[in-house]
Amino acid sequence: MSSCESVRLFLEKSRHLLILCHSNADPDALGCALSIKRYYSKKDVSIRCDGISRSASLLLHELDESLGVLSVAPDAILVLDTSSPALLEGCRDLLAGTDNLAIIDHHATTAFDACVAYRRCATSNAELVWEVLGKPRDTVIRTALIAGIVTDTGHLRYATRETFATLSEMVGDDINFQDIYTMFREEVSYSQRIALFKALQRMRVVRAGSYIVVKTSIGSFESFIARNILNLGADVAIIVNDKKGQRIVGRAGTRAIEQGVDLSAIMHEVGLEFDGDGGGHPPAAGAKNVSDFKSATDRVLDTVVTTLRGKRK
Repeated sequence: MSSCESVRLFLEKSRHLLILCHSNADPDALGCALSIKRYYSKKDVSIRCDGISRSASLLLHELDESLGVLSVAPDAILVLDTSSPALLEGCRDLLAGTDNLAIIDHHATTAFDACVAYRRCATSNAELVWEVLGKPRDTVIRTALIAGIVTDTGHLRYATRETFATLSEMVGDDINFQDIYTMFREEVSYSQRIALFKALQRMRVVRAGSYIVVKTSIGSFESFIARNILNLGADVAIIVNDKKGQRIVGRAGTRAIEQGVDLSAIMHEVGLEFDGDGGGHPPAAGAKNVSDFKSATDRVLDTVVTTLRGKRK
């Protein structure tokens, strides 16, 4: 069964709820989890994920919330913002033996077999959770969900009319939008700067008509590096990491997206072709655990370049 109402009923019936997020959980995933945990504060609820991102850590600290610990084994499991069990990484084994599983996910593809789910394409998972919870007025919940929307849309660069409509429902006199932006503002660390310089030294630049595609390799901070390469003028950045489960990360700018580049579809297809996992969103996606890392990376690059050349006006 797939509907907002079915997931809401699932949550209301649960007594000991375990919420799972993808590894290195971002503010969208963690914000959704914290919102559900707070909304059902009278229940036994715990959040688990195989690590959280730096920005998600800032959100957790700012909201003064905790992940919680279940008092007994869970009688229900909810997976958030995750299109494949493989993306749970170290928490994947927690799904073993469960037959009471629900999904809330805004990705276009899924590899889960759940008894109930609420799935639809949206710019953030927070927009779906906002509906499932019935649009609550609790300040902390709305702050967490707004933070998820802001970060998952690239600070609203990829926001749609529907995104802004949802935000207009969430904001109020008790929430300062500027505070949410400031929450994620942090100085670039020495390690990040060194990683960026190394990535720039290793980069390969490919021209596709008037578009620029950059491919490079690094052992950490892939998203940070991809974002900065786009800021330098690239239309698409492809970052490969062969140290952490052979991961391919892609980011696309507005021009590339308008010309037909959909990194979510590309990474999903590459993941299937090379026996791994892939997916995400049109401007930001990734693939991992592929059988032939070099061939998979070349396929991503070739598909991006071919798409740009074929769509070029």
